[in-house]
Amino acid sequence: MRADGAGALESRMLERLPYCPSHARPSWRRVAAVALAACVAAAAHGAPGTTVKPLKAWSGRLPLNVQPPLQSSLATREDMARVWAQCRVDGAVPEIDFDRRIVLVAVRRGGSAKLAPGRLLDGNLTTNVVVTPDMPPYMSCAIAVVDRAGIKTVNGAPIGR
Repeated sequence: MRADGAGALESRMLERLPYCPSHARPSWRRVAAVALAACVAAAAHGAPGTTVKPLKAWSGRLPLNVQPPLQSSLATREDMARVWAQCRVDGAVPEIDFDRRIVLVAVRRGGSAKLAPGRLLDGNLTTNVVVTPDMPPYMSCAIAVVDRAGIKTVNGAPIGR
């Protein structure tokens, strides 16, 4: 115990605090995920341009030893089938009208990845990806369909690249 009595005060304060089991305390992962989601929402809310929301979304998993797709958007059924198989998404490849729609792809290391609404400004769609902050032994694939209207590039690259 310290000579100035601060140790006694500290122990009395700890006795008065209610017991909180460790499973009831928020983990740093939960806090980080909520903070990241809030930052993405705040950035998108005040950003210029038009919000582009996914019309339909799927997810899959990719082993760490497999090269992830390098594209951030898909413009053909063949590309969609390749990414669908590579990301091991359940079910058959959906029918997409690529004249009216674009498929967005994001692969990140995390237990879950999701394409959040993006921003369309001057023909460029900037995507937002939300990922859980864990490090599982695989990568998560996020696949989403958006309306093609007004989109010339995705994250600065031509559609399909």
